[in-house]
Order: sequence, then C-alpha cells, then structure tokens
Amino acid sequence: MSERPSIRDVAKAAGVSHTTVSLALRGDPRIPPASRRRIERAAAETGYRRNACIAELMAQLRTIRTRPDTSTLGFITAWPARDGWQSSPNQRRFFDGVQARAGALGYRVETFWLREPGMTSRRMSSILRTRGIRGLILQSLPKAHGHLSLEWRHFAAVAKGLTISRPRLHRVTTSHFEDMRLVVHHLKRHGYRRPGLVLDADLDARTDQAWTAAYLLDQQQRPARERIPALVLESDREGRRFAGWFARHRPDAILFSRLPVPSWLASAGIGVPADVGLVHLDWSPEASPLAGIDADPEAAGAAAVDLLVGQLHANEHGIPAREKIVAVRGRWVPGASLRAAQRT
Repeated sequence: MSERPSIRDVAKAAGVSHTTVSLALRGDPRIPPASRRRIERAAAETGYRRNACIAELMAQLRTIRTRPDTSTLGFITAWPARDGWQSSPNQRRFFDGVQARAGALGYRVETFWLREPGMTSRRMSSILRTRGIRGLILQSLPKAHGHLSLEWRHFAAVAKGLTISRPRLHRVTTSHFEDMRLVVHHLKRHGYRRPGLVLDADLDARTDQAWTAAYLLDQQQRPARERIPALVLESDREGRRFAGWFARHRPDAILFSRLPVPSWLASAGIGVPADVGLVHLDWSPEASPLAGIDADPEAAGAAAVDLLVGQLHANEHGIPAREKIVAVRGRWVPGASLRAAQRT
C-alpha cells in the first residue's frame, strides 16, 4: 500500500513552500487567486487529501494563538436609529442568543451601527479590520429587500432573516412556513374550523410571504365553506377595513402579528376567546396570555454564531458561491386566547 501524499508532496509539485500550500488550501486571502488555483490543481493531481482530525486540531491551535482583538465578533445594525432594532423583544432575544453562544465559544460581541453620521462602507470596513474583527453577524433590516455594502472579501458574515437581499450571504431565519403549519395543527385540536390570517404588508414581505403561503395551502385543502381570504393591511390604522373583513367572513380564530387586532376586537365588543380565538405569530413573553408561536430567537442567535465560527475556523471569507440557510423551528405556546382543546 503506497503512502498517503503529504502537503510537502503538493509543495514540491507546485514549486512553493509547504506553508504556502497550507495557507492556499485553507483559502487564506494572502495567497493570490491564481496561485491558489495552481496549488489546488497540484493537490488534486498528487491525490492529496486533508486529514480532518489534524485540520480541526490546527484550527484550535490557531485560535488559541490569535491576538485577543480577533476573538471579537461584530454585530452590525443598519436601522434608522442606533438602537431602533431593540424596540422588538424578539430582536433583543436574538442578540441575547448571539452573546450567550459567542461567550461559550470564547468570543465577545461588539455592536456597530452602519448609519453612524459620516459613516461609509469603506470607513466601517477599515474600522473592523483595524480592530481585528473578521466575523460579522448582520441584524435584520426594518424593511425587506435591502442591501448592505462592506468590503466583504475581508469578512466572514451571517445575516439574520430574509430582509438583506444583497449580498447573498449565509443566513439564519425562522422557519415561518413550518411554524404556520404547526399553528393550523393546534387550531384543529382546539376545534377551530375557520381561521383567518391578518398581517401588515411590511411583515408579509419580511417573512418572504412564507406565513401566507402555508396559510393559503391549508385553505386550499379545506371545504369551500371554511375558506377565508388572508387580509394584508398597509398600516395599523386600517381598523375599519379589518372590521369589514371580519363581518363578511366571520372567522372563528385570527392569526396575527404586530397589528392591534386585540384592540380592534375589543372596540367592536367581540370577546376573546368567547367569540373568536387569537394566535400571535411572533409570540414573546410580553404577548402573554395570548397563545402563539415562539420562534426561539435565542436559538437562532446561537445558530448564527455556530455558522459564523465554522467559517472562521475554515478561513472562509467573502460572499459565498452558495448561500447556506439555517431555519430554526418555533414552538407552540398555549394561551388563554383559545378555548380549551378538544379531547380526541
């Protein structure tokens, strides 16, 4: 049995040092792309394969030897106000999950605001590089279909949610489609047969219409007499339009998020759950005692750190050729806004 080709065999075939081969095969940006491709061809021709156990050990050793500054992860926000994202309980919970997981892995987290007065993408990139920060977690944007500009070739990055359309980075998101299917399942257990969906247009776009898609799929599978069209509103000042939709279709349960649906119902003298059930699709402890779906943003924050640290250990930087999307499933939260479940 012939000996397994070594990294020195690749170096000899490529006419470079074994250190250069090691850097090139880890994707180190200090090696020019043309040289990296030549070394990769030499590795393929000699039959060289990295030893996974040794590669993992070396990654750990490199991490231990790294300067303290490089153990910082950047948490990047771009809301109109510096702390605007903190107005959402679940955005704060995501950040808590990022901090907890980063701390467990030996990293600390520092927040940066891209809309700082006088800030440019080049200046922010320079600040991050000067501080030795190579890994970035991008907080979701307040509006869908946004884009962020940085000198991405220097950084590994993971985006939260679906609001950042450009660049196409690795991302962690809520499993909105599966979560809606879970809601429908529990509503059937509680005896509800005519659920209605009410969303604002901005949130519908932020979720890439995944809640709506799952809802409409369920509607299609119901008898015609049970089907209720989804109501998508432009703002929280459309209580009159909501009232007309409710009077026309008479849902026995309403699935909602962000809009003041409980207030609209109370103003109309409609009792919960006596007259209609309520399910909050973006549940947080502040929404109690409503039933709903807890998206577990802390778990999403931890998953974002794991995805980012994996890139850092593999020395992967820049916009990936294929984005990875990690979807975190939520959990059902019972509440007093639904009548008791039926026995089966």
